Order: sequence, then structure tokens, then C-alpha cells
Amino acid sequence: MIRCHAVLGLILLGNVYAQAREPGQPEPGRTAYALPEDANFTIRDVGIERIVAVKKDGAVSFTIAGSLRVPEGAGPDAGWPAVLWISGSGSQTRHGFAPAGGGRVLDAGSWEIHDAVARAGFVVLSTDDRGVGGTPLGEKGADPREIGYDELVGDAQAALDWLFEREEVDGERVFLIGHSEGGLTAPLLASREEAVAGIVCMGAMGRNLWHVTYDQVAATMKHLPEAMREANLKAQEELMRACKEDREPDFEVLGKAAAPQLEATWKTKVAAVKAWWHDYFHLDVPAIHRSVACPVFIAQGEKDFQTRADQDARRILTNVAGGPCADLSLRVYADLDHLFKPCGGKDSTMAMYFTDRRVDAGFLGDVVAWLQRRAGAR
Repeated sequence: MIRCHAVLGLILLGNVYAQAREPGQPEPGRTAYALPEDANFTIRDVGIERIVAVKKDGAVSFTIAGSLRVPEGAGPDAGWPAVLWISGSGSQTRHGFAPAGGGRVLDAGSWEIHDAVARAGFVVLSTDDRGVGGTPLGEKGADPREIGYDELVGDAQAALDWLFEREEVDGERVFLIGHSEGGLTAPLLASREEAVAGIVCMGAMGRNLWHVTYDQVAATMKHLPEAMREANLKAQEELMRACKEDREPDFEVLGKAAAPQLEATWKTKVAAVKAWWHDYFHLDVPAIHRSVACPVFIAQGEKDFQTRADQDARRILTNVAGGPCADLSLRVYADLDHLFKPCGGKDSTMAMYFTDRRVDAGFLGDVVAWLQRRAGAR
């Protein structure tokens, strides 16, 4: 998911899962994963060593916790085709459940995708994000404020390396499915790993997070007087630029009177995402997409308000088409939101994420069919 934080009354990218539920709306139908009674696959807990540094006295590491779904039966001689699931930003468990404050849990529906792919004869690896489930924030004493996007890419790389080494996996048929932030991590890894057989980008960003953030903030202020809107955007840009340039902001960018509020915002709101923003703001997103050679399936919900078909999905299509990829497709799904769940003809909202809905069956079928065609028979 893409995150949201309030700064000067604006919306920045932060954890949408923490948003309040509208009164009268039901809680999600599930708050924990349960293996289907008719499952044709098994599931087991796994641990993946994540080395973050190598020193004279040995490696500094921690263990990423996850689950491995494996189809039942002997399997092909070369091994099963496999999928690594890469989640979006925010704190999610390996099955897509996210703490939402007040003891509530949001069901993003990721487990439905994992189960559907495993039923189709794929090994599926999914992991707990840092700080949730069985995965710690990092090595002992790690400061969450220092965990940038580059570190999270390293986590996904460690999981991919681990998956390639599994004896039950066919190393020539390993795919990536990335959702939201994971939809950028997937092509980034594929651009580095020629062995990746294909990627699915779900609700992914086609622009740098800088532009996504700025545009979302600007959209929330259309109702404000022009002078206030311009001042807030000026402050927003200064905070973002300070993160990118790894410096303290000019707290007097709006004058001395507003400086205390801007400084408080920097310390209480931006500090938590400073490293994350810094890494993101330095990415060349079009270049990442143009570097992908493997097959790519871009999926976008038409009702998605966090990423958009015109600004993101179609840009990914154009960017990837500018590189060596010869197998590229885009599908925009009517009435589906960022979670690829139906909106019932209504506009998607954050509060709607807390309603009891299931991932669209048609979308699931398309993903499975795309993977099966690319995996082929061995």
C-alpha cells in the first residue's frame, strides 16, 4: 500500500491502513489466514537470512519470516514454477493482514492471490514485512527511521535468492508479483536478475514517488483559497526536497511565524519516512522499467485513487516498451480499487478498505492464466 501522513493539514504518503473506518461499516470478514479445507497445496513457515552487513567478526543479519505454499504431489522433474509475492508499503503480514490501530486488522486480500496461484501449481513465497508477524525491524537495535526503500529492496532480493535455491523450485520459472510499492520493486529486481521469468505489476507507480506524493497533496487542496494552497504546496515541496538532499529544511520558507509548526511537522511526521523518501526520490523510474527484458503484466484498478491508469499504469507500459521486453500487456479493471476489490459502482475511499469484500475473481483468473502461459509445461 501507499502511506499517508498529515502534514500542515495535507495528505502525504503513509500507512492508509491506519485510517479510521466510517461509522456503520462492517469489519473485514477475516483477521487471520486459514488454510482452505480443499487446498491442493501445503503451507509451512520458513525463515530467510537477511545479511545487512559483513564485519571482521562475521555477518550482521536477521531472519525474515514467511510462508511457503507448495503444490501437493511429486511435481515436475525440474521442479515447480514459483512466485515471490512482494507487498506494498506499510506494515503487512505474509498473508496481507495489516494492523490498523485500536486492535483492528485490515484484510488486504493478498492471501487470496497466493492461494489462487498455489492452486494453479506454483510454489508461492510470501513474507512478513519488517516489524510485523515474525520479522523484526532488522538486526538488533535497528532504528526504523533509518530503514529506507533500498533496505526493503534488499529484503526482497534476499527472499528471491532463497527461492531460487529451493530444490522444489524450477529456477527457470520463477516469477514476481508486486503490489503497489512492490510493483516497482519487482521490475527493479527483474532488471538485475536475468533469471526472472516474468513479473506482474499490480497498482504500481509509473512515476517517481515525488510526483505521486505532490499530485496527491495538490488534489486534496483544490477546495482551499489559492494563497493557502500555494503556501502549503511550497512547504510540502521544501520538506520533500530536504529529504532528497539529505539536509534540514528551511523552516522559515513560509516566514518566521510558521517556522515552529513546520519544524514540529518535520520532527514528528517526516522523520519516520525521511530515509524512505530519500531513496525513492533518487530513483530513475522510467530507466528501471526500460531495463526489464522478461514478460510483464500490468494490472490496474480503474477506481484506484492511489495510483492511476493514465499517470501510472500506461506510463509503465510506455517505459517498458522502450526497452528489450517483447511480451508486455496491460489490463485496466473497471470498478476495482487499489486492492483489486470491487467498489460496487461507488468511488473508492480509504474507509472502503475496511469493508468486507473479496479480491475480484476475474482478476485472479487473469493473473493465474498469464502465469500458466508463461510457465508452460516442463
